[in-house]
Amino acid sequence: MGGRAGIRFVVLVVLGAALVGASACDLEDVVSARFEATRAETAAFPASSIPMLEVASSNGAVSVRGVPGQTDVRVTATLRARGGNQTEANARVAAMTIHMEQQGSRIVLAYRASEQAPDVRRYAGVAFDVTTPAIVDVGAQTSNGAVSVSSVQGRFDLETSNGEIAIADVVGELRAGTSNGRISVERVQGVLDLETSNGEISMVDVSAAFDASTSNGRIGFSGTAVGDANSLHTSNGRIDIAVSVNASIEFQAETSAGTISSTLPLVGDTQGKEWLAALNPPATAKVMIRTSNGAVHIAGQP
Repeated sequence: MGGRAGIRFVVLVVLGAALVGASACDLEDVVSARFEATRAETAAFPASSIPMLEVASSNGAVSVRGVPGQTDVRVTATLRARGGNQTEANARVAAMTIHMEQQGSRIVLAYRASEQAPDVRRYAGVAFDVTTPAIVDVGAQTSNGAVSVSSVQGRFDLETSNGEIAIADVVGELRAGTSNGRISVERVQGVLDLETSNGEISMVDVSAAFDASTSNGRIGFSGTAVGDANSLHTSNGRIDIAVSVNASIEFQAETSAGTISSTLPLVGDTQGKEWLAALNPPATAKVMIRTSNGAVHIAGQP
């Protein structure tokens, strides 16, 4: 009996401390939005030419996947809303509106919080799951949700906040930006412009021209650097780069509070905190590597 009372007392104290630290809005959310309701809407659009897909949402993920042989764009939108009871949650999700429209090759999928009633927008969000032909151009923007793109070729402009961005098996020109989230890139060819804050950037098996930067996080790269305008930059984190031992690359590496090391036979200045050295000179590609508080390591791969 005494043991149970003690456990109950500890739980109440912890809950009380959490409530004291929460804002009035947080407390209202906890009390008045404990139930969730969902509904799904689907659509399909013909794609006689290269589709131009535009997705805008909030409080929900966006996923785009190419399917070999598919000739249309297929969408499943999952609408979610919360309420103080199930009836309220059901009413809010029923009141939500989204747009799924086509104008020629342009396909627009949108959930706009500004179009919802005030008591709905605060507790609602939409996730879009899309399958497309193998060639497609994509512009996707959300907040508080992840963005993923895979198995496609084209041009891509991806943005979120408080969410991860994941790209795999993609060929083309790609820009990806997030805050408070990780960016991962695997098996990608083309041009990469990647930026996050408070998150890691990971590039694996990449053959591209790249510019990758983060404020607080590690950067990792393995693959082939293309051209002379490649850059890896972080403020607080280490940078690891792995390239073929047969590659021809000039490395300009710099760290303020860390060390620079390499297992490759680099030729040039390889002392101190600023290196300017080449692998198999004369170099046909260049990579600038810079971190403020972290180590730099340059290694070989088969």
